[in-house]
Amino acid sequence: MKQLLAAVLMLLAVPLAGCGEAPSPAPAAQASAGGTTSTGSPAAESPNPVDRPPPLTLHLASGDLDLEPWTYCWTTACVDGVPRDDLADVGGPNAIDFSFPKPGWEFSATFSEHGEHRCKRRITVPAEPTGAGTWRVNPAGPAGAWDVDLFGNGPGGDVITSFTWTTPTDGTLPGPASGSAGVLADQDGELDSYGVEVAVADLASRPRSAQATVTVASADGRSVAFPTRRQPGCWSEGSLWFTAPDRLGRQATSLGPGPFTYTVELDLDGTTYTGVGEWPTDETEDIAPHVPLTWTPALPAYTG
Repeated sequence: MKQLLAAVLMLLAVPLAGCGEAPSPAPAAQASAGGTTSTGSPAAESPNPVDRPPPLTLHLASGDLDLEPWTYCWTTACVDGVPRDDLADVGGPNAIDFSFPKPGWEFSATFSEHGEHRCKRRITVPAEPTGAGTWRVNPAGPAGAWDVDLFGNGPGGDVITSFTWTTPTDGTLPGPASGSAGVLADQDGELDSYGVEVAVADLASRPRSAQATVTVASADGRSVAFPTRRQPGCWSEGSLWFTAPDRLGRQATSLGPGPFTYTVELDLDGTTYTGVGEWPTDETEDIAPHVPLTWTPALPAYTG
């Protein structure tokens, strides 16, 4: 379920994380030429300083800038925080180079529209390794002001820190709009269900009306259909989330032998899109027990 939770949180318009206290405000700081300054809204102090991760260091033309993680799990400590209101502004470089002094780590960057948008669009791209302990983030989305969350994980835990970047050029777009469905799960070798769920991301815009029905069919042709409820809340622009209770999902465990075909009928403002996937054949580690869906016709995608 950890992978599924991570997939759900990627839809949210504000980052969430899980296990400590909110941070104390910290004064803003700017990088000065030739020196290193530290900024960020660090998470609540760990009882043991050894359990605090080192900062991520941005290598800017004006000098190096240390950013303290505002949420992290590190060795024996997990601490929650929130990004500060006045994020460090790195200006408008063509790319962001940064370093982190631990081997075996991977990083990604999530771009959120800067400003007072209620439900911001979010675009996540991988950070490109450039050497031992160094990475580069290139622009994502249309050129302009973005709040960027750097997320890293590796041996010892994970970290999140943030900054504001005014990208000078258009960057990577999410690609085709996508969706996934989750109904059945392998629970210690037994068929189970965590509920019926459908996630949709990177639509061109937020539909006025949206409904989804999930049909699960076993290998011998028996099937059951589940109406779902669109979940309210401030999801990322272009993202939708539908659910039905665990007790309904468990009806699919008695259909017969697998593999199981999932068919999602998704109605967006009166147009029906059909998504199909097979469990567990199509299950991926990142979103398990969800499976990605292939859509006919293609979902309306965000193009900037």
